[in-house]
Amino acid sequence: MTFDEALTKLKETSPLRITVCGDIGAGKSTFAKRLAAALDIPRFSGGGFMREEAAKRGMTLADFSRSQEEDDTVDRAMDALVKERSEETGRGVFEGRVTWHFVVEPKIKVFLSVDPKIAAERILGDADNPNRDKLGTLEEIMADNALRKDSETTRYKNYYGISAYDHDNFDIVVDTSEINADEVFEQAVIKIAKLGGS
Repeated sequence: MTFDEALTKLKETSPLRITVCGDIGAGKSTFAKRLAAALDIPRFSGGGFMREEAAKRGMTLADFSRSQEEDDTVDRAMDALVKERSEETGRGVFEGRVTWHFVVEPKIKVFLSVDPKIAAERILGDADNPNRDKLGTLEEIMADNALRKDSETTRYKNYYGISAYDHDNFDIVVDTSEINADEVFEQAVIKIAKLGGS
């Protein structure tokens, strides 16, 4: 199947709820935005919601994640919102760490993985992005990412008994470490269409 054939097939598929999850710095937002635009369907971003909440409190995402270990209010509100939006939407891209668990009847669950050092290099190279926490060195970013991942792993296991990072929860896993955003997009779209296109 060619990329164009895959895109055409997905444009004709309904319902089509796709979840996009993955490692920090794997390119989830880039991929989800591009997929939603290509299919002309809405995108819902759990990560965007969390960034807004952290910014309101003047906190980094890592600090905000740790605060959620003691107060699960924001996490649970976001998870409920994802479920509600998916009930209202027959076709959409749902991006976030555990959207695969909350989206009602997802057609395809995608996980983007990345090597932690490559993720940190990408984040460092994306320093002008206003959605990124401002950390100075590669080592600081790697440490911050590790803290966030540990916090998320703990929280979701405690809340729901799930692992946000277990590849067995997903239909498609794409390692983005050694390929660019265009290659990720093309490979994933073809895989999605092969598995979930009707």
